[in-house]
Amino acid sequence: MKRQNWIILTVLVVAMLLLAGCGVPREGVDVTTVQPDGPWQTFVVWPLANILVWMDAWLAKLGVLYHWGWAIILFTMLVKLLTFPLTLQQTKGMQAQKELQPRVQELQKKYGKDREKLAQEQMKLYQEAGVNPLGGCLPLVIQMPILFGLYSALVAIGPFMENARFFWIPNLNYPNLAMSTGLIPQWITVFWQEGNYLTLFAYLVLPILLVVTQFVMQKWMTPTPAGAEDSMKMTQNMSMIMTLMFGYFTLQVPAGLTLYWVTSNVLQMVQQWSVTRYFVRSKPTPATVAVSSGANPVTVDAKASTPTATSKSTATKGATKSNSKAKGK
Repeated sequence: MKRQNWIILTVLVVAMLLLAGCGVPREGVDVTTVQPDGPWQTFVVWPLANILVWMDAWLAKLGVLYHWGWAIILFTMLVKLLTFPLTLQQTKGMQAQKELQPRVQELQKKYGKDREKLAQEQMKLYQEAGVNPLGGCLPLVIQMPILFGLYSALVAIGPFMENARFFWIPNLNYPNLAMSTGLIPQWITVFWQEGNYLTLFAYLVLPILLVVTQFVMQKWMTPTPAGAEDSMKMTQNMSMIMTLMFGYFTLQVPAGLTLYWVTSNVLQMVQQWSVTRYFVRSKPTPATVAVSSGANPVTVDAKASTPTATSKSTATKGATKSNSKAKGK
């Protein structure tokens, strides 16, 4: 991704981070009776909060244990279901990029020193193949408002979720804003100084899972960039930095939001596997042979031609040997 696109994406993330906390009382609010204030609350925060409250009440009536946690997981599944067309488009785009890698490498060898010409030829190649190199960012950009809107929603419905346990997690509404201040969040320091290591570890499990799932997902879903090793290392380092940033961010938000994020990553990997297996068929990789005279490259299907040629030559040699033996006799 070009530097300008990274800047735009960063600005969007920062803007949504700022919007996420705008106008939401830290002590929480009854979203079922209090009217929203402003477009962010009206169209994002209040709808998400009311959906979560409704799902929790429905699961509680069914007698489901840890109903708040399961409400968040059910909400995550609903989001992934609605965004499945984007996931399908993203996977197809990544598969197409993988198939174009040999041709991209040829362009890099041909225009390696002329960066502007190389960028033009690569964009032309992507346009001819109908591939959007930034298509993989679309699901992430779409989910960002949901992620930070859900953060505001969890802050707003804090009183509803007070002491909401989920398996080993004592409270899905913790850590709250007051305990998330400082370079090292205050709640970590407090638990450590009190010697309450089990509770500390209980709240650290989800951030650790977030980093692990994010790292695996980046490795699995990001196509290996063609070209110099420096470019490849830069892409890998950028992915690692973003993963660690996300992990640090989860130390400052309620555990319910981290539960949503981890569940979303796991479902994303399941969708990726199912789409790759049942919806996207990879094409056989052709071997491209460049003519030394400078003509256009000729594409030859090596897998199809090589065995045939080998079998024909073997059969010819066998027939020649048998004929020579017959003549000798």
